[in-house]
Amino acid sequence: MQPAYKEKLAPYVPAQALEELVRLIDSHQIQVNIRRGRLSKLGDFRPARQASPDRISVNGNLNIYAFLMVFLHELAHLLVWKQKGRAASPHGKLWKDTFGFLLREFVGKGFFHPSLEDALIDYSFQVKAAGLGSPELQRRLHLFDPELDANEGQMFLEELPYSSLFVAANGRLFRKEDQLRKRFRCLCLRNKRTYLFHPMARVTLVENEISKSKSFHNN
Repeated sequence: MQPAYKEKLAPYVPAQALEELVRLIDSHQIQVNIRRGRLSKLGDFRPARQASPDRISVNGNLNIYAFLMVFLHELAHLLVWKQKGRAASPHGKLWKDTFGFLLREFVGKGFFHPSLEDALIDYSFQVKAAGLGSPELQRRLHLFDPELDANEGQMFLEELPYSSLFVAANGRLFRKEDQLRKRFRCLCLRNKRTYLFHPMARVTLVENEISKSKSFHNN
């Protein structure tokens, strides 16, 4: 890995984990993309195609421990893909075992904050396909998030009541609707199209959302 690439990654991960991540990225020849906060996912893995290497992307608005956890989630996909290709279920037993092993390995090396360790170990034996772990693990992870500005109405989408109006990171106005499996369906009031949002998407609550929602229905 080029020094500039290592410097680029450094602000997003725990300092004690940086060298190990560099080693893994180099040994597996991974292209790591740090993305602006996406509304529907925290990260993804794309296998190599023709001249393109294996790619992992992670949202850059995550705190350092959430970023590390999402990276390991996607690394597990890469390792399973290299072992089984399309024959393996994306979030099947092999992926769960691999992700759980990586979590325990990184906890054992002291790469996560001590306050997260027991919740991470518990989660590593019952990992899920989406999100940031169990409710208890998510609560602890959020303690490392930058402060949301309550005066500006900033919240996580999952905290908003049904039918709330909010402004997303892309500046568009949405109304929160039903939860579909792991994501929330939200209606864009500009184009009347629906989009799927990750529960941990950071959004700005619009004041008087109930009256505005009623006004929208009456139009």
